[in-house]
Amino acid sequence: MPTAFIPFTMHASAREDRRPVFRTDIERLSSAHRHWAPLDVLKSTNTQAVFRGAVPKGAHTATDAGLARYLQDRLAKEDILLDLSVTIER
Repeated sequence: MPTAFIPFTMHASAREDRRPVFRTDIERLSSAHRHWAPLDVLKSTNTQAVFRGAVPKGAHTATDAGLARYLQDRLAKEDILLDLSVTIER
């Protein structure tokens, strides 16, 4: 059976201590292929960015906050530390 993907919109903000590398982090997110969540940049500034993406359906897609935590954890493993808010498209 095919895996269902859940579309979402993600708002990323620079953390105060990470502002100097925010643009680099956004470029890394938009240029790298992530099999666990493909992301497209919709808009970005020097302190905020908006992405559209999709993730495989799972426990982490039950709530917006749960998906935000999941994405923050995955990105932290790549040393991309952002404040995220997520809206799952239902």
